[in-house]
Amino acid sequence: MIDHPDGIKRDVAETKFLIHDLRVESFINEVIHFHVTVNTDLEIYNVEQAQSFHSEDLQELKAKAVDQRKTLQKYSNAVKSFSPDEAILAAGKDYVKKVYDICELILDPRWGRADKVLSFLPRDSRSVRSKPHYMNCIRWICGVYYRIHYFMEEKNNKNLDEEFDIAEELQDFVRNVVYGYVTEKSAARVEIRLDTLDSAILQGNRYRFRRMFFNLVMNAVDAMSHKKLGVLTISDELDGDHVVLRARDNGSGMTEEKIRQLLTDKKSLDGELHSLGFVFVRQTIAEFAGTLSIDSQVDKGTEVAISLPHRVGGKATPRKPVECEKLDLLRKFDNVRGQGRMEYAKKTAKPLDDKHSTCGEVIYADYMVSDAQFPGSIFAIGIDGDNKIDFFTHRPYDRYWNITHEDLSPMFFEATVRGRLEEEEDKTTALILKAPQNVREYFEFRGVADADRNPEKYVELVHDEFIRIARTLIGTGMSPDIGVRLTDLGKFFPQQEELAKLDPLPLEILAKQHLSAEKKP
Repeated sequence: MIDHPDGIKRDVAETKFLIHDLRVESFINEVIHFHVTVNTDLEIYNVEQAQSFHSEDLQELKAKAVDQRKTLQKYSNAVKSFSPDEAILAAGKDYVKKVYDICELILDPRWGRADKVLSFLPRDSRSVRSKPHYMNCIRWICGVYYRIHYFMEEKNNKNLDEEFDIAEELQDFVRNVVYGYVTEKSAARVEIRLDTLDSAILQGNRYRFRRMFFNLVMNAVDAMSHKKLGVLTISDELDGDHVVLRARDNGSGMTEEKIRQLLTDKKSLDGELHSLGFVFVRQTIAEFAGTLSIDSQVDKGTEVAISLPHRVGGKATPRKPVECEKLDLLRKFDNVRGQGRMEYAKKTAKPLDDKHSTCGEVIYADYMVSDAQFPGSIFAIGIDGDNKIDFFTHRPYDRYWNITHEDLSPMFFEATVRGRLEEEEDKTTALILKAPQNVREYFEFRGVADADRNPEKYVELVHDEFIRIARTLIGTGMSPDIGVRLTDLGKFFPQQEELAKLDPLPLEILAKQHLSAEKKP
């Protein structure tokens, strides 16, 4: 039996959850801020004609934003004052519609005129420099528009039952919606990894499935909010006539009492939204005839496992894109990122051997010249078994854009060790090193034969590469006293509890660890 309340209580619960889910206010504010900046730059550089028609667009956007915020306040007051369900539902629907309308306006093709407007401005103007961040916001707003679109279709009793491939859904949804959320929400402190993704056909409402999956992601990101390095690993694996979806994080974990509450609490619709969201998760799993389990340890992390029956011989139905996806925003976004990478590469171009021989110095120099609010540098590096640097790319944090490793090295960001150099709360400098994001890609990058690919081999290779990187960075100009934080320290350096006690771990100590082939005294 599906465990959800009937009628209006279910509608109220799901509307509350959707609104909690949207996380769109800051992105809309950033879009408005961008266009205000464009208007200011047009005035500064005396581009009067472009400023005239751009001002009209901006005023319409501002008016809709004011209207949207008023409806949000009305909805929030209805919830806080425990108004009748009918009043909360009406206010919630009104707010969701206002968000949908403002997203539709922002995604209207006429806003493409911003490209033409920017062409009148110099390349070093603030507007032109902040365009990549603006495009990232547009991409996120498209994801919000998409989710509201299908939520409203579901509420209008449209038949959304279809066959879809769980692996394709996870890959598409993570790339186009989830990845941006995780990056923005965690300030790039949390990364999402896609592990094994077995193809399996499910039957049901794919958009409800996506909303359920997004809830798992939000819970995991919230649980890792205190972490310097958070990792959320997503996988699905075939198990007979079922496929098991797993979401594993290394966050704060939960007590057994909290797990029991999440798995059994059916009525507390006015409680914390975290619990309310899990009621929705259970509803969705039940509608797919699946089962749910949670394994968690306080301060170590949580794994949610969902077992779903799959249809052998089924055929996936292609997903129909909503209007904003037809605008090919992803291509435009990637083009903007590509232009930024090319410009920076030209500006920092130097002989390959020279750059590699000073990579530790270069990373620190990027950190020192960064003009971001919170200065830092981002890099990716690969060192082979002969201690030669076979991959190195780097960049300082940008003032107007939260740069990711995908932006830095789109071809290899999943296959290499990735790093950041940042300032800690106590104003000391710390180095963050992250293991390769995709095991298969890493094996291919390292040229490992198929017969030798196994979890033990992966751990051995990454263990050694972390040590080689530490030695190389020290040898090329980075201070040996800088503290290091490693993802999955216990995984790659097992039975070395003393390392875990050093938080952060001095770079020099990491460099002094033994490689797998080195004999320990």
